[in-house]
Order: sequence, then C-alpha cells, then structure tokens
Amino acid sequence: MKESVPAAFLGTCAKHYAERAVAQCHDCGQLWCADCLVPPISKRQPPRCVDCSLVAAGVRAKGPRRQGMTDMSRAVKKKAIGL
Repeated sequence: MKESVPAAFLGTCAKHYAERAVAQCHDCGQLWCADCLVPPISKRQPPRCVDCSLVAAGVRAKGPRRQGMTDMSRAVKKKAIGL
C-alpha cells in the first residue's frame, strides 16, 4: 500500500516544476498540479494523472509494452506486426 503524503507537505508538480502539487496520483504515486490531474467522475474514484487515467480507461497499454512500440520507426513497426 502506498503512503499518502500529508497535504501540508506537498511539493511541486512532476511535470510543471513551478506549479504547486495539489494531489498525489493513486496509481503512480507522483505529485501533480490541478492541470495534470483528471477529475474523478464519482466520489469513489481516486485522483489519477492523465497517463494513469488513460491506462485505467483501457486507451493505453501499461509500461514497457507501450514504450517498446513508441521507440520504433514506422517501418520497424510494420515488420513487427507483420504488414
């Protein structure tokens, strides 16, 4: 279980270093500003950053699987998927 950071001790946003963090992402545990957090639809949903929200929604794949494809050129991707 991840430790939550006390509200009085929040630091800066992981992406915008000049912005004050308002919450911690439930999935990755990093601190984010209000612009980088996706507002939860219901009260039971935890706060998540944009990347973790896309993974939770099923739009993106998690971690290394996605990173491997984005580092490839278009020609190498075609060979990898068999086109």
